[in-house]
Amino acid sequence: MPTPLHIAQRLKHIRIQQHLTLKQVEIKSRGKWKAVVVGSYERGTRSLSIAKAEELCNFYSVPLSTLLRDEPEISSPSFDTGLTLDLRKLRALLQTPDEFSRLIYGLLNWIAIKREDWNGEVLSIRSSDIETLGIFTAKTENELAQALNNRDLWLTKRDRV
Repeated sequence: MPTPLHIAQRLKHIRIQQHLTLKQVEIKSRGKWKAVVVGSYERGTRSLSIAKAEELCNFYSVPLSTLLRDEPEISSPSFDTGLTLDLRKLRALLQTPDEFSRLIYGLLNWIAIKREDWNGEVLSIRSSDIETLGIFTAKTENELAQALNNRDLWLTKRDRV
């Protein structure tokens, strides 16, 4: 069972990954989450009920289980390809009848959850991710790259958040 301090640290980690200050959380939530209250939760100086934790996780768009896990999963190191996908563009494609985009979105969402990467706007692609995406889409690495290129989902370093 995670300690309250462990949960507090995870909350702060999630907020920082989403590039939000405490004040920005208050503004984005339209005052529902006061900066001083969220800061107290993150320092572990204020008790956080399960109901409030769930509401805060919903605000951040992360599963509650992220806070309640005993220890973060240690992923094996893998080569960073230097490639980044634009999840915002991919989400826009979910409004179209493009089945490939739906499949890729689900897989990338799973990868983000496993990495505990809650940025939600972009996702760095590792060599192991390319292999996984290729297996699930039944595409070679070149076919996969072409399909992602056709949908304009790659970001250059200049485009990244």
